[in-house]
Order: sequence, then structure tokens, then C-alpha cells
Amino acid sequence: MASDILVTPGAKQAIFEILMSVLDDNDEAIIFDPAWVSYDPCIRFAGANSVWVPTNPDNGFMPVDVADYITDKTRIIVVNSPCNPTGGVFGKEELKNIADLAIDHDLLVLSDEIYEKIVYEREHLSIGAMDGMQERTITVNGFSKAYAMTGWRLGYVHANSELLQGFKKIHSHSVSSATTFAQYGGVAALEGSQEAVTAMVEEFRKRRDILIDGLNAIGIKCNKPEGAFYAFADVSEYGDGDSVAEKLLSEAHVALTPGSAFGASGKNFVRISYATSQERIREALKRIEECLL
Repeated sequence: MASDILVTPGAKQAIFEILMSVLDDNDEAIIFDPAWVSYDPCIRFAGANSVWVPTNPDNGFMPVDVADYITDKTRIIVVNSPCNPTGGVFGKEELKNIADLAIDHDLLVLSDEIYEKIVYEREHLSIGAMDGMQERTITVNGFSKAYAMTGWRLGYVHANSELLQGFKKIHSHSVSSATTFAQYGGVAALEGSQEAVTAMVEEFRKRRDILIDGLNAIGIKCNKPEGAFYAFADVSEYGDGDSVAEKLLSEAHVALTPGSAFGASGKNFVRISYATSQERIREALKRIEECLL
């Protein structure tokens, strides 16, 4: 079956169109807990239900026992690698397990690969490249992360042509199209030198190491993320994620996101972005230590 690409105003719009198109009332979509904040609302907009599969923090937040959560109502599995909020990167074994389940149960897979170029010490793998997955994988990507084009709102989705017809119906009667000048910017980003991307990822790696080493040095447990630019830190020694985030914001003026925003398993975590300078990260660590210890 032929495949095609639809350009959208942001990867989020692509995800919304996909889930609105492939899900019906009372269908089920599998997402991994913790998960990016927009997956569950998009699923519920479609009248479907999110099935939250737990992950293992000690194993890079990889999903646990996915097969146990598949029912006759399951329609799609959402994979986000590298992951927001955890920075987890799926390896070949994890993706093969999901692919086998998708094939055995005739499921679709939405593969959100927006952070694919921001990976450290690992290789990004796409589930759509695995045997038997080309026709059932819907791959989403965009320009906001790798090319720092967040405000340009430019994303795209790749899927088999039959599925894409459904996405186009929602697309054409809602947003119409992505802005023309943004599309020209995307072409320039893809065709131009990638040295800036390489340099940016190396800088992110340095920032990551400063943050993770600093958090663990002051007693906040945090595994080293393998992708994206977030740390998902366990703050249970100081309270739950909501109370710690509120305390740090009001008393130390350090802004981070409580882990509960990303699912029930994030209750005792906070997400910290290191998409800022090394100097600000060091200052934030100093303020966190003074506030909590």
C-alpha cells in the first residue's frame, strides 16, 4: 500500500487529527505512564478511553507488561521516543515487543518522534522501520525541537495513504494548511547544514550532565535521560511532586512541572527542563538545595 505525508501546523495538530480520525466512541488507546500531557485529552476528545500502562523508572521508564492491557477495544498504541517527560529512549527490544503486539492484535501505532535528533549515547530507532510495521505505523515529527522553530508551528505525519485520507478530512475543515512561509523555513532547515543541530545536542548533553549530577549530589534521585531535554526527578524525600514544585516556585523562584501532570505514576516526581543556559542550571541547583535542605 502506498504511503504519503501530510504537513500540519505543529506536531500537536497532527496527533489531534490522527486520534480524532482513527478512534471511535469507547475505543481504547494505550499510552505509557508518565506520558506527554496532550495524548490523553486528544484521546478523550475522540470519545475514546486512555489505558495507562505503567513504566519502570529503574529501566529508563520503559513500559511493563503491555500485553496485559490490550483488550478487544484497543485500537492504537502511542509510542513517544525520545520521551517527554522522562527522556527515555526505546531500544530495539522494547520496540520489537510493541511491534509484535500490534501485529498480533491488528493495532495501529502512533510513533511520536519529535525529539528524534536529540539523543545521547544511544541511537534513535523508529518502530515504523520494523518488519510488518510499515502499514500500521503513523509517524509524527516536526521542526520545533531539532530546529528551534517552536513558534513556527510546523509538523508532519507519515502514514499509509488510506489512513491519511481520514486525517485530511479533519485537516481541511479545521486548520486548512500550515503557513506557507513556515514550510519554506522547514525546507531550508532540512536542506541546510546540520552542524547547528549537532552543536545544540552536544550543548544539551553538557547541560544534562550538570543538572543530573547536581540533583543526585543534593540527594534528589534522578536517572540520566537518554534523549530530549528533560529530567524526571524523584522528590519523594521532600514531599509529592505538586507540593515540591509549589514550594520551589514560591520560595526559590525555580519553575518546574509537577509529575502528576503526566499521569498517576508521576505523583512523586517533577519534570525539569534543561533547555536553558549552564549558568541558570547551576543557579537553579543552588536555589533548590537551599530551599529543600
